[in-house]
Amino acid sequence: MINNRRRFLEVCTDAVVALLGACIAVPALAYVFAPARRWTGKKGTGEDFQNVGALAQLPIDQWQLVSLQLAQRDGWEKVRIRHGVWVRRSKDLTKIEVLSSICPHLGCPLNWHPDHAEFVCPCHGGVFDIHGGHVAGPPPRPMDPLEYHVENGCLFVRWQDFKVGVAERIPVRT
Repeated sequence: MINNRRRFLEVCTDAVVALLGACIAVPALAYVFAPARRWTGKKGTGEDFQNVGALAQLPIDQWQLVSLQLAQRDGWEKVRIRHGVWVRRSKDLTKIEVLSSICPHLGCPLNWHPDHAEFVCPCHGGVFDIHGGHVAGPPPRPMDPLEYHVENGCLFVRWQDFKVGVAERIPVRT
């Protein structure tokens, strides 16, 4: 009888220890493998195409700053981030240009100056031509083009962050 009782206590002790071990191991494993889970399945919000409006509403042969609003997860909280995108369409709608509004030098917002037909960075004096090509100043590369597509007369743009301060266009995963 004592052996049965001792055996029962050993089994119960082993079960409690296993349960406590699982309670500690499961969250620890989830913490370790959480970054890998982020790279699988559905792509993040930074890789989704966003509708920026009807193509017919964009002025012809003029740059217009349009806004993208992206949802980004910050821990357990979802935050909305706005990004500006420079868009220009040709008369026959065959050519569309979409450029990031962020200067590739240090990330300042770029302004379009129609009187000089150039983009200018107000922070460090970087100058870009009408197509986003580097003209003057410290930026190491031209403005960054963004992917887009047209669907049912609407323009969809994919926001992408790029590494600033380097000559090569290197995408940054968010």
